[in-house]
Amino acid sequence: MSETHAGQLDAAYPADGNQRRWSGLLSLTGLVLALSIIGAGISGYLTYVHFDDSVLVCSASGGCHTVQESDYATIGPVPIALLGLGMFLTLAAISGARALRLGIISDDTATMAIWGMTLTGLLYYAYLVYVELFVLEAICQWCVATTAITVAIFAIESYRLRDALSIDEDALID
Repeated sequence: MSETHAGQLDAAYPADGNQRRWSGLLSLTGLVLALSIIGAGISGYLTYVHFDDSVLVCSASGGCHTVQESDYATIGPVPIALLGLGMFLTLAAISGARALRLGIISDDTATMAIWGMTLTGLLYYAYLVYVELFVLEAICQWCVATTAITVAIFAIESYRLRDALSIDEDALID
């Protein structure tokens, strides 16, 4: 990644690692990691709720119960929340490896992978929001929270992707 805005935010944390490895958590990457962990927590809770509806905590409107008990809450026998949990855990693993500068994945590859996963997630969320609004006529606050978290991660990674894909004009002249 060229020395651009997102790169500069993480540039204070040397890639050679050990000296300030943990300081990578105080960057955009650390924010994506934190959001991913929160998303995994919510998705894990909703997965648990799928198997024990009595633990569902919902606002007064009760839309969560309607959404969680609908046919749209699963794909075959697999709860949608379990797919969300898998996505957020994968995002957390990639972000954690990038934040700790473990060398497992390059910054650019991590950015593209996270961006692609969150884009795919958002496209599916768009379908689910349509179903909530126009088919079930009920809104699940937990589903809205995971959608908002995914939007935030997507926005951060879009910013980073823009920088990763930018052309260094000075390098072209040389």
